[in-house]
Amino acid sequence: MEDAQATSSRVPTMMHVRCPDRLREEAYRQVLELLADLSPVVQALPPTAALVELKGALRYHGPETHRLGEVLRVRTLSRLGVDVRVGIGPSITIAATASAQVPLPGGVLTVAPDDMTDWLAPPPVEALHGIGPRQAGALHEYGIHTVGLLAAVSPETVQRLLGGKAGRLADVRAALLDLVVQLGRLLRRRGQAARAVSLTLQFAGGGN
Repeated sequence: MEDAQATSSRVPTMMHVRCPDRLREEAYRQVLELLADLSPVVQALPPTAALVELKGALRYHGPETHRLGEVLRVRTLSRLGVDVRVGIGPSITIAATASAQVPLPGGVLTVAPDDMTDWLAPPPVEALHGIGPRQAGALHEYGIHTVGLLAAVSPETVQRLLGGKAGRLADVRAALLDLVVQLGRLLRRRGQAARAVSLTLQFAGGGN
């Protein structure tokens, strides 16, 4: 068990998959089924993307998560005629950013935890998952053109440049996606399954 935990900490275990634009709904569902063959923790991100947590799959498929991405691409091409862009990284943001960097029509890009800082530094801020054209333009006005430069700026300064609302929305989105992964792990440990999730939002004033 300790060896498995040590291995999982050294390899990237988040996979983000991008299907072609305007993919038919039935084909998208079939891609999700192929993803479920790799890992029990799959989160659909309609209409054409998905998030996969690979940590629990390492004991069955081995520690080479890049190979799992290649296996997925071969299966979607051979069985469905659908090419996919796969990003694998140590976090949701890194995996999603990596999948966006894969050139069309498809491929696999893996970012190891030890390489994350160096890999993120050169790309333009537009390449970072969650940064849209408006936010990128605001950063450019202040001379922040690369992800590396953005990482060197304090969170408070970034929030002032982009606006508090944009920063908060990005944080909420990331938190909810992480909760999906945590919920999947909990259900798997308990041997349970769920068809729906109820969310209760608690405001600072105490109301729901």
